[in-house]
Amino acid sequence: MAMSRKLKASDATATYCRSYLVTLGLVFAALSIFIWQRDSSAVATWPWWGFAILAAFLLGGICLISFGLLGPSSKMENWAEVSSRHEASLIIMALAYPVYLVLAPLYGRR
Repeated sequence: MAMSRKLKASDATATYCRSYLVTLGLVFAALSIFIWQRDSSAVATWPWWGFAILAAFLLGGICLISFGLLGPSSKMENWAEVSSRHEASLIIMALAYPVYLVLAPLYGRR
């Protein structure tokens, strides 16, 4: 019953770029939540800039997730290219593949 439609190369690339940005946002958000949970007893002794950095990681992660899921396809490749220029991004690329498998059926219908 489900129609099997092959993704064009540009659709697949944009979808993988979406999954990369969503994965990067999840890493930032999860890292900030993990730090908050780990140091929850010492939060009162943090300097003001500690809260600012933690909030920047959390909000940046949420923005990347939102942009990756809801942003225009024309900008996905540019954002993913800019955010993946370091060798450490290979880890995020490997983690983004399962997210791609989840997002491919959703964005393949458009």
